[in-house]
Amino acid sequence: MRYSTAGIAPAERHEAWTDRGWPSIASLFDSTPIGPFSTSAENVYLDGIPVSYSHGTARQLARTPERIAADRIDVLGVGVLIEGEMHGVARTREFVLHPGEILLFDIAQPVTMTMSACRSIQLAIPRPLAESQLGPVAALHGLVIGRDEAALFRAHLLKLSEALQLIAAEDAPRIARTLLDLLVVAVHAASDGAKGMPQPPAGAAARAREEIRANLESSSLTIANLCRRLKVSRSTLHRLFECEGGVQTYIRNARLDAARLALLDTGNDERIGAIADRLGFSDAAHFSRLFRTRFGQTPSQCRALRRP
Repeated sequence: MRYSTAGIAPAERHEAWTDRGWPSIASLFDSTPIGPFSTSAENVYLDGIPVSYSHGTARQLARTPERIAADRIDVLGVGVLIEGEMHGVARTREFVLHPGEILLFDIAQPVTMTMSACRSIQLAIPRPLAESQLGPVAALHGLVIGRDEAALFRAHLLKLSEALQLIAAEDAPRIARTLLDLLVVAVHAASDGAKGMPQPPAGAAARAREEIRANLESSSLTIANLCRRLKVSRSTLHRLFECEGGVQTYIRNARLDAARLALLDTGNDERIGAIADRLGFSDAAHFSRLFRTRFGQTPSQCRALRRP
């Protein structure tokens, strides 16, 4: 089954998409578009597992406690990023997703995501089925599986998309079992890889993120100062942020996120240049380029979206 907003008036596309019912991802999240909105998807059911191949513009998604209580949908969400970038927080676990990687999330727990324009594949595996193969779904919330470990699962899904019209209904359970088996292989590979890596001190990642968030506006937010405050080496600090592209990238993105929140705040009338300067971006033009790369819109366009 195919879905597209192409035939809908631009101003009505987001509302039409959010009004779709389960198993559309739109029914699970509060959604805020980042710039003009459009999306398309090809959806298929494989023995009770919805699979969606989608392509859409940038947006923010939030799975809130209110939605969780209202819909009581109980699945393991599986997102495979093909193109684009995604980052967010699954309860307290921060994540960054790059092309080729898998994100697992427990739909019964809160999660927020910000994504660029991207192409992705989503699956929703009923909790009893997921737990029969993978153990407690709650423990998987926010887990990112790297590109290498995800390769077999990703390649199979991509190949499957080319043959959807050729699959007989009676073969859907076989396809579903194969997908689940390959997902289990990917999770096990990621777990084994993590066990073989030298691990930073317990809680160091959370402390580092807290330290960064608390000092986003400070000129003292440097690698040397972070190492001294956290009592870790530079190599350990780097390991803590490998998935985010390094600690400098994490700091830059955290500052851009803070700038976006300030721009959307109806009670904040700071000049864009003042917000940039306060958050450590001394060059306004450079700030604007970074902001557009991350969010798909300029700071001025972002401010224009705020609601009165």
